[in-house]
Amino acid sequence: MSKHLYDATIMQLKGRALEAYAALDMLFSNPSVVPDHTAWAQEIIKHTTILAEHENAMVTLQQYFGPRYSPPAAPPGPGPTRQTPPQEESLTTTPEMSSTSRRETEKNRSTKEGQE
Repeated sequence: MSKHLYDATIMQLKGRALEAYAALDMLFSNPSVVPDHTAWAQEIIKHTTILAEHENAMVTLQQYFGPRYSPPAAPPGPGPTRQTPPQEESLTTTPEMSSTSRRETEKNRSTKEGQE
């Protein structure tokens, strides 16, 4: 069996299963599509059987021949490495360490003293 024949068979089974599913969906959403109003259950059974047969056949083929013709996808290799920038330690700045901080502290003190 060639890969093309395997793929064609799987696609045909999937197509027939989808057709049966669509018929079931239509029957459940609008049962009036069945001309004989007493045969609803029979139509549902018929399409359910078709759906199950084709899905089971597809699963069986995939189980026994899938590994040969459709090997599992290779696991993704390592992606591009992302370098994260080193975390900087947060520094607490005191007025003794920063002239700007000292000026602001003095300015705030003088403003408070002027308000009192």
